[in-house]
Amino acid sequence: MKLTRQEQILRFLSETGALRVEEAVTRIEASPATIRRDFNQMAEAGLVERIHGGIKLVNQIDPLPFRAREVKNSGQKLEIARRATTLLSEGDVVFVDGGTTTLQLADCLPPIKLRIITNSLTLAAAIERRMLGRGPWEVFLTGGYLFPGTGLLVGPSAQYSIEQYHADWALLSAGGITETGIFNDNEHVVESERLMIKHADRVAVLADESKFGRHAMRHIANLDQLDYLVSNQRTQDSRPFENHEGIKLKIIYTS
Repeated sequence: MKLTRQEQILRFLSETGALRVEEAVTRIEASPATIRRDFNQMAEAGLVERIHGGIKLVNQIDPLPFRAREVKNSGQKLEIARRATTLLSEGDVVFVDGGTTTLQLADCLPPIKLRIITNSLTLAAAIERRMLGRGPWEVFLTGGYLFPGTGLLVGPSAQYSIEQYHADWALLSAGGITETGIFNDNEHVVESERLMIKHADRVAVLADESKFGRHAMRHIANLDQLDYLVSNQRTQDSRPFENHEGIKLKIIYTS
């Protein structure tokens, strides 16, 4: 499948870390005005950071790379994922993002028919390994550019793909949760997660206790856009979210 122009830009950017308008014009064979428009749109979407004469990769707050975060608190994350699956019913269509907590869903999906839409190659591969060619689950991958080191499909094609679906549930991870909403450290998936929320009937956020009271780089959604928070245990930081005035949000703890 042919890459979109913005996906080509992301691919070149992942190799160099920064890209100037003149270089993009030469490599992509588009006009300077078109490249500048793409750069501005990508910066507004949080995919890149605008610099003088070009763009660069966004700075990430989270000091841990994806593989390290995958291991951190993995036992708690598995229990959170297992509890979240009890919300699902036979025949549900489910958006699942590429966070390290939602990745654990692959190990605890219930034996019922589910259609899973994800932007995570890692999650899709994990579910496929568990099915061994059989199983009641169908997995749909978004399009997009594979961002190095994350297993995540990002960019305009990923976002367009999500917009073509409607789901019963969106199950999402979060880098931080405060009374102003949920946040993510990964700039590249923020718009995709917003679209999953928009195109789902119900939304559950899966987050361990360390995420409460913590801000991250980008705001994803307000609390009134969510239906459930699933976490491992009640803490001082999670208590303000219980019975929050004017918010329908329900909190489920694994212990």
